[in-house]
Amino acid sequence: MKILAVDDHPIFRKGLVALIQGEFTDAIIIEAEDGMEAINLMEDEKFDIVILDIDMPEKSGIDVLDHIRKKKFKSKNVILTMHNDELFFNEAFNRGANGFLLKEDSSMEIIECIEKVQLGVPFVSQKMKPFLENRNQFNKEINRIKEALESLTNAEVNTLKLVSQNKTSKEIASLLFVTEKSVENYRSRICKKLDISGGSNSLYKWCVTHKELIK
Repeated sequence: MKILAVDDHPIFRKGLVALIQGEFTDAIIIEAEDGMEAINLMEDEKFDIVILDIDMPEKSGIDVLDHIRKKKFKSKNVILTMHNDELFFNEAFNRGANGFLLKEDSSMEIIECIEKVQLGVPFVSQKMKPFLENRNQFNKEINRIKEALESLTNAEVNTLKLVSQNKTSKEIASLLFVTEKSVENYRSRICKKLDISGGSNSLYKWCVTHKELIK
């Protein structure tokens, strides 16, 4: 079995490699310190298991999953991250992950995860099992939001981005060279399209919750 371990924190990566090697003594484990190095290695070698952090220089773990899918590599792919986040979780599985582990639990679960994904069985950290059970409903809601975001006009998109930066309507009006009344109209239309209700601060709260989608 050949494993690629990708993480930009060398101490964590070395510990991970030692843990895996202690259980799978015949495994060949190659290390990469960022997503770009991982992509380059996969162009030259075939791996059975690829273990990826999400946040890395050059290319993220999600970018690497996209590359694996595009190239139709046959590896089983495991995300190993500190992000206990349902959006990251679903994006990873939508792009070809076979496992998703939290770093805080990795020492207890990584061995079982490798064994399961090798057999084609998805594996997630115990704390994230509700995300797996809720995947279909969550994806439907995310797709609804993405469609709503695509329906926004340019002025509404620019307004939403500035709201996400916690700018006031007066500040947004100055930056977009429009009246404050126009900004209020933009905000109202955005809330209607995104099905956001509540007080004057509800749009900003929505932006905080959905910041990855706004990007």
